[in-house]
Amino acid sequence: MDFFAHQDRARRNTRWLVGLMVVAFVATVVLVYMLVIAIALGGQHDDSQAAGGLLGRTSWWQPDLFVLVTSGVTFVIGGGSLYKTAQLSGGGEKLAEMLGGRRLPPDARDPLERKVLNIVEEMAIASGTAVPPVYLLDGESGINAFAAGLDIDSAVIGITRGAAEQLSRDELQGVVAHEFSHILHGDMRLNLRLIAIVHGILVLGLLGYYAMRIAASSGGSRRSSNKEGGGAVAAILLLGLALMIIGYVGTFFGSLIKAAVSRQREFLADASAVQFTRNPGGISGALARIASANGSKLETPKAAEASHMFFASGLWTLFATHPPLTERIARIDASKAALLAEALSAEPAAAAPAAGVAGVAGFAGGTAAAGLQSPPPPTAVIPAAGRVEPRAAIDSIGDPTAAGIAHAHELLASLHPRLRDAAHDPFGCRGVVYALLLDSDPNVRHQQFELLASLAEPAACEATRQLSLLIDALPREQRLMLVDTAVGTLRNLSAEQYAGFRHAVEALVQADRRIDLFEWVLQKILLRHLDPVFGIKAKRGQRRKASGHDVAVLLSCLAHAGSSSGDDAAQAFHRGAEFTGLPGLHLLPRDQARLNELSKAVDALARLKPKSKRRVIEAISETVAHDGMITAAEAELLRGVADALGCPMPPLLGATSAA
Repeated sequence: MDFFAHQDRARRNTRWLVGLMVVAFVATVVLVYMLVIAIALGGQHDDSQAAGGLLGRTSWWQPDLFVLVTSGVTFVIGGGSLYKTAQLSGGGEKLAEMLGGRRLPPDARDPLERKVLNIVEEMAIASGTAVPPVYLLDGESGINAFAAGLDIDSAVIGITRGAAEQLSRDELQGVVAHEFSHILHGDMRLNLRLIAIVHGILVLGLLGYYAMRIAASSGGSRRSSNKEGGGAVAAILLLGLALMIIGYVGTFFGSLIKAAVSRQREFLADASAVQFTRNPGGISGALARIASANGSKLETPKAAEASHMFFASGLWTLFATHPPLTERIARIDASKAALLAEALSAEPAAAAPAAGVAGVAGFAGGTAAAGLQSPPPPTAVIPAAGRVEPRAAIDSIGDPTAAGIAHAHELLASLHPRLRDAAHDPFGCRGVVYALLLDSDPNVRHQQFELLASLAEPAACEATRQLSLLIDALPREQRLMLVDTAVGTLRNLSAEQYAGFRHAVEALVQADRRIDLFEWVLQKILLRHLDPVFGIKAKRGQRRKASGHDVAVLLSCLAHAGSSSGDDAAQAFHRGAEFTGLPGLHLLPRDQARLNELSKAVDALARLKPKSKRRVIEAISETVAHDGMITAAEAELLRGVADALGCPMPPLLGATSAA
């Protein structure tokens, strides 16, 4: 699954959707205009001049009236869409709360909640993303799940209690992998836009409904025989009825579009889940449990709005937002689909289409076609020592593998229990970050502890002292993983706590009056993932278009960081520059490749289109691996830069721990 190709496709689908909705909007304007003209002309049957003003003209084309109608329809539909967009502007958390979800605390001790959190945490680390917030829908006994958010950084995972209780660990892992596919492939923003657009069209119908009620109430209370008054009430009733019909017909077609988009993406997410886990029995088992018990229905009245975002259909509806369960299962495991169909119909089931089976069986290593369940992922992964191909690093972006998930499980299991608990504790997670920023020089470290005593809360300072020795002994390949875990907990801070934490991080970084690349990577990851959560946005002056100079700054910093001599740095730089396709790139001297310039360059490059980002990632991968080897320190740097560019890179299997 090509992360960059899927991101590009998500952008194209969004443009296609906007174009389609523009056509629907124009059609709605024309229908409402024709309706108003028809009512106006009908009311002038006896006296064509009775109404006067705009409606006194008998021509079917009245530009002033058309502008008035267009403005009114734009106000109603646009206002409804903007209202829903603002309602969901908080990202996935707002939608999860709207659906009745309860956010699980990172340090939850309940076995059921811990199982859900552990699976999501493993998948996040295997994907190279920060651990997203997890919401449990306590009131839902059906088996279902969803992923929601405006982008990867604002994503949340929602799981119903029915799914958590009824699914095995493998089945729940398959469901979570399916939802991570939606996160990594850019589906979520499109899904939220669909909700907003369809809601805007629905508002037009609701306006017509309330106009009818007001007119009917007004006409009934007056009981007037006045011909003019009765005609006005009748006109309003007719207009309200027609608006209601137009609005609900528009909602009908909007829902059809929403369903069509969703169905195709569900097949892709199913295939991705099999590819991620190499265990087709997991997701097919979850689908089979739903099919055998019709168990995915949601009770919340808000389910209709977000029906296209769930793992399986959350309500009975004429608009099938998901493909039939038997068809989804058949594409994963033909024999399981046949047995299920036979059990449901009590008749022998026809063989599933061969093409459908092959579509996913290839991801499962061929075992699905034979009806065999793939063995579970290995419990330990021993990377090939010392070598990582740049191409493998690029292909890993947005594409977690079974080996990567097993490696993430192993990394988490090998963490010291105190570090693992601290990453899930509100004070401990701050202590983890502070300890990672402590300098190896005892004098600088002493100064940093004095700064912490004046800036941080006592509990966080004490956690830092207790964790510092464990952090010092932590292998390099586990440091960013620990940061990814801690970021999920740091999102639970209050705005005041985060402001203090952010200030303390900056002070620790600047304590030795220099910033090394790890400090830069750590600070960049924290600010990128946490600033938007707390409403901190980049200043307008900091936002600019990327240029060739930005690429040169990025490659120069990486070349100098991984080289011991000027010649070696030049070789690394030119190796990466070849992959950019940009002419005239020159290696900057070491004293000009400053980290503040690197930050500006990365911020600009992060706004490139996915296809251009791929070239940049290829270039930095080749720069780092110019000697044919990616050390753990280089992998750490590569992952940090890729994260800053909005391209989540998993821990690299095969990076040597040699410095």
